[in-house]
Amino acid sequence: MFYWSVRAFLVVLTKLLYRCQITGQENVPDTGPVIIAANHTSYVDPVLIALAVRKRQVNFMGKAGLFKIPVFGTIIKWLNTFPVQRETTDKGAIAKSLKLLENGEVLLIFPEGTRIRTGGLGQPYPGVTGIALKTGSTIVPVGIIGTGKIMPNGSKLPRFPRLKVRVGKPITVARGTAAERRESQAELTAKMMSEIKMLIDGG
Repeated sequence: MFYWSVRAFLVVLTKLLYRCQITGQENVPDTGPVIIAANHTSYVDPVLIALAVRKRQVNFMGKAGLFKIPVFGTIIKWLNTFPVQRETTDKGAIAKSLKLLENGEVLLIFPEGTRIRTGGLGQPYPGVTGIALKTGSTIVPVGIIGTGKIMPNGSKLPRFPRLKVRVGKPITVARGTAAERRESQAELTAKMMSEIKMLIDGG
């Protein structure tokens, strides 16, 4: 209930402040494990992903330090966020991700692993497609446009650009043996990033 109440408030807020336009929401499967794979330029991006997935709750990874902030850390925990240590391979976060997907839930993962402020796409980590192949999760590519302009480098006050979120067609992923996963992972990663780029560019 808390998740949906916060989401409803944010739908109104983003429309008023940013004239946020979301397309392709019907591309998110209604059931089964789903990985939302999106580009990442701003701290606002997870919020827009929650708005783009209208029928299901999304689970998020959050930098471990955020959970130490009074009140805020509790709120993001209530909003399905779990901690990840970015400086190392966080086996606990990986195990949590696998468990969520095995339970048929929706998980947001940014393939680039961090915010890319240049406007283009960064080098993807192989973890997203590795998890997808291991769990047989559908990958839904998403292109987020405009969030990097909210607080550009050097700005002291937020700006209010028009935001767009484009949800792409789902990429079906089948489970495979370890050897099969290694063989197809690079190809799947390339396809995923290509789809995200097309969405950002207007495809």
